[in-house]
Amino acid sequence: MWSNNNYSLVLKMYLEKYTSLKLQINTSGLIASVEKQENGQWINDRNLPNILNKLSTSINLGKDVTIILQQ
Repeated sequence: MWSNNNYSLVLKMYLEKYTSLKLQINTSGLIASVEKQENGQWINDRNLPNILNKLSTSINLGKDVTIILQQ
């Protein structure tokens, strides 16, 4: 529960700065990549996947998934 709360806090912090986040989750439940939307363009973020993967690996959907979060 503690790590899920931190996971949400990190995403919320990013969404305060950027309008949208695109999370690419692979079949093993790890965040493969993250893109942030800035000035209408998607920009790859190299740090956020590392941070999120250290917090939690409980996302296991059995297939590759893309999730877009917006403010």
